[in-house]
Amino acid sequence: MNSQEFFLDKPFSELTPDELEAIFYLRQQVFIIEQNCFYSDIDGSDTQAHHLLYYHGNELQGYLRIFEPGIKFDDATSIGRIVVAKDYRGGNTGKNLIKKGIELAKQLFGYSTIRIEAQAALDSYYTKFGFKAIGEVYIVDDIPHQLMELIP
Repeated sequence: MNSQEFFLDKPFSELTPDELEAIFYLRQQVFIIEQNCFYSDIDGSDTQAHHLLYYHGNELQGYLRIFEPGIKFDDATSIGRIVVAKDYRGGNTGKNLIKKGIELAKQLFGYSTIRIEAQAALDSYYTKFGFKAIGEVYIVDDIPHQLMELIP
């Protein structure tokens, strides 16, 4: 990370209106517009999540949300909505974001299994962080996904 890059992590109740707008804008740009996938991104779960924002100056370059065990999965912490702005792909943004997300999930909720629902095209990327595919590939909003987990 360079001196202009920094992380913010907050529960939903502490996010500012500007931070929320940046989160929703980034998720919309990537998951809905760029991937041409019309789905309900605002799913009612954001209020239950802990949010990790990765900034470069004033620009949100990456984001993810973390759920304690019992919310998305009964027996595991969950990381989701992992997203990197188009201009920051191919460098270290994604790597830094995921490493920090894993570290934060462990800090917040203990050293439990961490589960993600990865787009199947990215499963080899997530294996670099220790995630292993479980079960079969399945379709979510017309995109193949793979359940993956990182076991302590």
